[in-house]
Amino acid sequence: MRWLSLDLGEKRTGVALSSPEGTFAVPLLILEHGVEGPTPEEVARLLDEHSAQGLVIGLPLSLSGNPSQQTWFALGVARRVASYLGTSLSLPDSISGQVETGVTEEVEAGSGRAQKDVAIVLWDERLSTWGAGRLLPDESPRKRGQRRKPRRLDAHAAAVILQSYLDSLPQEQSRDSDSDPGIAGD
Repeated sequence: MRWLSLDLGEKRTGVALSSPEGTFAVPLLILEHGVEGPTPEEVARLLDEHSAQGLVIGLPLSLSGNPSQQTWFALGVARRVASYLGTSLSLPDSISGQVETGVTEEVEAGSGRAQKDVAIVLWDERLSTWGAGRLLPDESPRKRGQRRKPRRLDAHAAAVILQSYLDSLPQEQSRDSDSDPGIAGD
């Protein structure tokens, strides 16, 4: 089963793609967008273009595991995409009770093309950007005190999130496109 992954940001979203059998993740591209995040139409186009049957969206939690302002943003984007595609979301058990409420923005259910076979999973993304940064070489010298985030880091962070999810799946599930794509342990 092929998966697409999103690492949502305020201005950019990193996108990664799994191998066709769903065993490893690679950075794909970076979407530029406004403060509302990528549109459901953009996400649906990417799913179609890459023949992905699953979507993993990074869920930013605080280091203590509690929801943050970014958590609500990610959940809002995920709900808009799920509503547009006419499918449901899978939340990690550890936070499902904490994030069920608090998001009111949704689009009309099923307003996009029917893609009920697309699984959408929100996945804990803590430290994914840090992990991705450790994988990338420093691209250019910086002046003292200047911090710069490489632009391609967003797509690498999406790949780290996706790889974490793929690694959590039982081996036979990650390679079997007919299996239930829910969260491991459900």
